[in-house]
Amino acid sequence: MSDEEVLYQSPLLYRLLRASDGGLTLEVVVGGIAMYEVRVRLTSQEAESYAREGRAFTDRMAQAIMANPPFGGRSVRASEA
Repeated sequence: MSDEEVLYQSPLLYRLLRASDGGLTLEVVVGGIAMYEVRVRLTSQEAESYAREGRAFTDRMAQAIMANPPFGGRSVRASEA
């Protein structure tokens, strides 16, 4: 059983998760022929942006992750998280 709560599941193929410590993580489906999930933990600034903008912010962030799955070295495969 996971200790994460799904806050939002988007038709854009991502989920926003809240960990037991309150941290937020985006889990995004990436790839073309071979699809897989990556996770990026939101920074405090990103969490504040989410609090202000809601889904508009997470939609933009998820699209940025899809365009560049390593996401500056911040992403990990969901199976590794």
